[in-house]
Amino acid sequence: MYGKTLGIFGLGRIGFEMAEKCKAAFGMNIIYHNRSQNEQAEKELGAKYVTFDELIEESDIISIHTNYTPEQADLFNKAVFEKMKPNLIFINTARGGFHNEKDLLQALKSGIIWGAGLDVTNPEPMDKDNPLIELPNVCVLPHIGSATIEARNGMAKLAAENIVAFAKNEKMPTCVNPEVYDN
Repeated sequence: MYGKTLGIFGLGRIGFEMAEKCKAAFGMNIIYHNRSQNEQAEKELGAKYVTFDELIEESDIISIHTNYTPEQADLFNKAVFEKMKPNLIFINTARGGFHNEKDLLQALKSGIIWGAGLDVTNPEPMDKDNPLIELPNVCVLPHIGSATIEARNGMAKLAAENIVAFAKNEKMPTCVNPEVYDN
């Protein structure tokens, strides 16, 4: 992974953490596609904002870290996988709906891409007979990416801070739909 290009789809708080760790550990080049540019990532990590097509064509590893919307269903499909490098590793820890699982299976079996790391599947839960489980170039976890004591304690703290702020009629610090404050 040294010197490879990490493509982040959704460079928010979690995507930034992933990029920061990969930059520090492996000296990876960071490119990203996001709704808006992330000036902090550009300054601190040397990250480069790119179009979606540039992201899928230039990345050696693509990692998804954005909120899911129905418009993004099967965004990572056969046509997209075919534009990727044959040595690409596809990582989805966000939501299974981002990738078309049949297309991903075919891309992996035919060598269109090299491998996949999935903490989420499409559908979820994954069928016990899903052929992805048998592939040597795929790692599937049962959506437990955040299942550490530290992560769960942090999530509980964020939820408590939101509840306290809401009860005080203050803006919630980690509101998942901040557009509610625009009204």
